[in-house]
Amino acid sequence: LVNRTNHRWWMPTIDLTRLTAFCTGDRTRMERYIRAYMDAQPDGMAQLKEMLANGDARGVAVVAHSLRPQSTFMGAEVVLEVLTTIEQHARSDDLAACAAPIATLEVLQMAVTAELRAFLDQ
Repeated sequence: LVNRTNHRWWMPTIDLTRLTAFCTGDRTRMERYIRAYMDAQPDGMAQLKEMLANGDARGVAVVAHSLRPQSTFMGAEVVLEVLTTIEQHARSDDLAACAAPIATLEVLQMAVTAELRAFLDQ
């Protein structure tokens, strides 16, 4: 994973406080948003990898930016930090610097998805 100080890159956690408030505690609504998030992540990852492979820095930045609100609602702070890093590098036309964070993002998304599945299974 990415080696940065003062970040929890090694521990992807979710904090559903914001989603709970947004859904006013309605578990059915929360589950709907969680499932939508989990369904959207594979497409988002595929788009990021495709844009990176095609050398499309603007596309990488746009996709990374578009995934940020969903991550915020899931309380996936570490994912949000990685997406922000990807977007910043892409906006600076530094696609080489995007490769490692995109690989990290894929691992983090799997971990966050597992945590969300565990929540749904409660």
